[in-house]
Amino acid sequence: MKRIILCVFLIVPVFCFAQNKRALSHFWDIPWGTSIDRAEAIFTERGFESMREGTSLMTVAAYEGEEAVIMLLFNRVNRLYSGNVIYTGTPESVLEKYDDFRKVLYRRYGPPDRAVEYYEEPYLKGDGKAIEAISTENAFFFTEWQFGDTNQASVAILQNLDVCLTFRSPSYADPATAVR
Repeated sequence: MKRIILCVFLIVPVFCFAQNKRALSHFWDIPWGTSIDRAEAIFTERGFESMREGTSLMTVAAYEGEEAVIMLLFNRVNRLYSGNVIYTGTPESVLEKYDDFRKVLYRRYGPPDRAVEYYEEPYLKGDGKAIEAISTENAFFFTEWQFGDTNQASVAILQNLDVCLTFRSPSYADPATAVR
């Protein structure tokens, strides 16, 4: 009986950890490697107006319950490799919004692989000037999740105080390695 209990305590945590790092095979139910034409058709099917500019496709839609700019990026052979969700931030809301989306991604993917909250002089963490530091590019807030298939998810605060979620498949970013 003790051996069975010991096995359960050893196996269950390993199984739970493996579940946290599930694959990131798509963005917004659009598989990596989808053509720009097909992605545009998917937006139309979902009732979204989109704007196509070069190798990017943009729309405005709710993502995680909040309106955002959704931007898909395509490689030189027009295959999807990155999806970005950009939320408008304000000095009053940006830090809270960043933390909220870190929690969303944490619940979805487990603990992050890297989290950076970096300040350059004359700014220091906790000095009450985080917004000014970010706006002047003297602070950087970034959290990233990496997956065994090399795909990545991240959340960051941009210099203009917008919060950006990025979902990326680097294997599609380089046309030489893109699946056709």
